[in-house]
Amino acid sequence: MSVVDDDTDTCEVLERRQVALWRQDQARKAGLTVVEARLFAESDQDLEELRQLAAAGCPHDLIARIVL
Repeated sequence: MSVVDDDTDTCEVLERRQVALWRQDQARKAGLTVVEARLFAESDQDLEELRQLAAAGCPHDLIARIVL
């Protein structure tokens, strides 16, 4: 593996981590607990669906069941 490959791999890992942290932050803002937000961030669940449920006043426990 070349230095370029190592740099590319490192950048991809950092980018995925940043996206996961952003998704976790967005999930917390939508009302999920820390643990739920982390699980959400690591999933492929739709962030917009989570936001829409929260904006519609859906109860927290139901939101968690839907998106997790």
